[in-house]
Amino acid sequence: MRSDRIHKALANIPNRFVLCRLVSVATRKFLGPDMRVQDVINDVIGRFADTEFATQQLRILADLETKLPAA
Repeated sequence: MRSDRIHKALANIPNRFVLCRLVSVATRKFLGPDMRVQDVINDVIGRFADTEFATQQLRILADLETKLPAA
């Protein structure tokens, strides 16, 4: 079930808002013309449940935030 995957992903990414943002961005990147959105979301959440993948994505996000100009 999707809720099980979400709970596993939240163990790696404790901020649920960051997880939601990362899943939405990744879903748009992975979505193909012949794919169902529901299946892609499930796959992406499963990837974030993997510790190594989640750590890598958080590092990329942190690098992007440091490169943004101050508001």
